[in-house]
Amino acid sequence: MKAKKWIALFSALSLLLSALYAGINIAVDPFGVFGDRLLDFYEYDMTMNPRVAKLAYLEKNHDKYDSYIIGCSKTSSYPVEYLNKYFDASFFNAFAYGGDMADEEKIAKYIIENYSPKNIVVAMSPEAAYTYDVEEDSLKDNLHCKFDGSFSVPFYAKYAFLHPSYSFNKLKAYKNRGFLPNSDTVFNSESGAYNKIVRDSIPIGSIDDYLKYESSQFEITHARRLEYIDECTESVARIKEMCDKHGVSFTLIASPMYSAEQKCYSEEDMKKLMISLAEVTDYYDFWGYNTVSEDIRYFYDGYHFRNCVGKMALAYIFNDSETYFPGNFGHLTTAENVSEHADSALNKANAEIEKESANVPILMYHHITPKPSEGVSVSIAKFEEQIKALSDAGYTAVSYERLMSFVDSGEPLPDKPIVITFDDGYESNISLAAPILEKYGMCATIAIVGVTEGCTTYKDTGSGITPHFSLDDPRVAELGKKGIIDIETHTYDMHQVEKYDGEGCRMGAVMLENESEEEFIKALTDDLQSANNRIKSATGKDTVVYTYPYGFYSSLSEEVIHSLGIRVSVTTDYGTNEIIKGVEQSLYLLKRISVSEDVTGENLVSTITSLSDNK
Repeated sequence: MKAKKWIALFSALSLLLSALYAGINIAVDPFGVFGDRLLDFYEYDMTMNPRVAKLAYLEKNHDKYDSYIIGCSKTSSYPVEYLNKYFDASFFNAFAYGGDMADEEKIAKYIIENYSPKNIVVAMSPEAAYTYDVEEDSLKDNLHCKFDGSFSVPFYAKYAFLHPSYSFNKLKAYKNRGFLPNSDTVFNSESGAYNKIVRDSIPIGSIDDYLKYESSQFEITHARRLEYIDECTESVARIKEMCDKHGVSFTLIASPMYSAEQKCYSEEDMKKLMISLAEVTDYYDFWGYNTVSEDIRYFYDGYHFRNCVGKMALAYIFNDSETYFPGNFGHLTTAENVSEHADSALNKANAEIEKESANVPILMYHHITPKPSEGVSVSIAKFEEQIKALSDAGYTAVSYERLMSFVDSGEPLPDKPIVITFDDGYESNISLAAPILEKYGMCATIAIVGVTEGCTTYKDTGSGITPHFSLDDPRVAELGKKGIIDIETHTYDMHQVEKYDGEGCRMGAVMLENESEEEFIKALTDDLQSANNRIKSATGKDTVVYTYPYGFYSSLSEEVIHSLGIRVSVTTDYGTNEIIKGVEQSLYLLKRISVSEDVTGENLVSTITSLSDNK
């Protein structure tokens, strides 16, 4: 074969291989730049590079949105559902890693000129004046060519001829995807925000307990000079100017910071930045030392505040008195008041840190017996001794509803609150325990098992069990009206017993062996809906408290039940609980103190006092 033919064949083969190579990358689309038509896996694409993938996603979906919030990764913590509520809009969270204000300006410009938004919200951290117009990774840190106006052919070619490992890794992540996010899928593509359901399943109680999970995430020791204040401020000014020109509402928010991050910046630099911003526009300032900045439980780590803090910030901006936020949290900063405000906010000695949490013990009872008994049962005489001791010691029984009001709106709790609970739904809770509770001005929550409600035998086995009360018993409604008992769920039929249900039965809200994630989610969802339907039909109220059978739970079960409207989840883990205003996760996975016959009233009070003092 002649040389020319060899060259032609080689060239043709090279072109074919190149086309195949590019075709695979275009089809799999690891960064989502080509529309991700094959997999539609933008959770992965945005994780790889939100600056690129979000624009590609919006090109197909921008008709769903009329408003946008932009900024650094902190910006993810302003929940779109509350932005939508307060602005009466449909928001997309267009934040990007790092929050480089040069990039944010280009993103805002493209959105304003191409999507005709109603609102642009810029949420910024002092970090925006620490770096400016920096690109550290040409694949993962760069803008989409449509944002920065660069030549499109080299941009798309770069992603078409990626190393095959990028496509392989995306295919692997697609195969391994599940209900819960992982390191490959940290975004919710529809909202544009981080998917934080796993982080939000971590229980939050005392600071010491929280640090067991997150201590290394709060170590910030470096110092940062804000060398790009002028450049940052000029970008903000140009974004505002574009908004004004196109009739777009503009809002600037200085996002909350943990105090350790604030110490990274000098007071001089911070004040200069605050004054420079105020000369451009009025803005809502959450910088400085305040109740939130001084409590690590309001943060996921040293740099990122919780979604609940974003919700509180929006409540402050819109003066929502029904949603809790600390009295020293937030300031409408203007050119006229910025100097005085900065002097006050940046001086930690001026900060009045309020106590925004309450220690709440939860007692766990089961069956009440006429005479002394063994196991988890408690005799009526011992039960009265225990309740009287609590009353004499100044404890006030509160409902879970009171705890929710404390978290949601800051409604005060009594000085020594306690929650009394009964598991399973025994008839003795109504006939024996309730009169004692009423006598001492106490209340309790009874978590019933749906399938044994009103039963004296176990399901269809014919085997006798300790009698359980029926929700149709008129005493239940009467005690509910008096505020003595609340009814919540202990599952409908997930509190199974191997003795009766057989080996391999579902003993709690956990996956069975060889059960798929999808099957478990459906089983848990169906069970909770059955429980709620029965309780609501009898009481008129949805169930919002989920007491885990046998205390078994997981991140998956937590996300499922909370997605179905459960506000409070309760375990059998030992201890008391620190409930925190504004932090709904402090109502998750609550601990309890199991009370038995051998516990005297004096010992019970002593135990509770000791546990509370150690918080």
